[in-house]
Amino acid sequence: MNFTQLCCVALSAALYFGFYHLNAYAFHALEVHAGASWVFLPAGVRMLCTLLFGAEGAIGLWLASMAIVTFSMGHFDLITAVVSTVLSAGAPYLVYRLALRAGLPDTLVQLNPLRLAQLGVAYAFANAALHSVWYALRGVYPDVLSGFVTMFIGDLAGTLIVLYTMKMLLAVLRSLQPPVASSGRETPTDTPD
Repeated sequence: MNFTQLCCVALSAALYFGFYHLNAYAFHALEVHAGASWVFLPAGVRMLCTLLFGAEGAIGLWLASMAIVTFSMGHFDLITAVVSTVLSAGAPYLVYRLALRAGLPDTLVQLNPLRLAQLGVAYAFANAALHSVWYALRGVYPDVLSGFVTMFIGDLAGTLIVLYTMKMLLAVLRSLQPPVASSGRETPTDTPD
């Protein structure tokens, strides 16, 4: 792994870890159980890091998820914890890879608002379904339906908030760039015969 890839892994891990704790602080009252909140901004960070960095983003997300589970969710047994972290990093990467096969543009700048919404729905559904089923199978949160609904809505809200915010930020930054200088020659509009 080269230096740039390591930076992508580290940035993804730091962003996810930071947003997880920010979300826990800011939206604590909306949390149904650990990882299921009516607004879950880290879900958007997962999708963003995957869109920006691909596999390196997924690796960073997995590392941050391992740290979160180890230090914040000590009540999980080892198997539940490890699989949960794989699902956290794997769901956005799986949706990203499937979307690329379906013709998803390869940069965030090229994604229009409709494609972002479709991507957000697909990711929120996949993540909520995988986690809800896994937690029910492990007996952690046996109510699959309420866990799924909460995770889906929270992941979708968080994903759309983060992705649309980033999309708007990129548009603002592009508008602030100076125009590209011309070649220095004026092109006449009328040429003499």
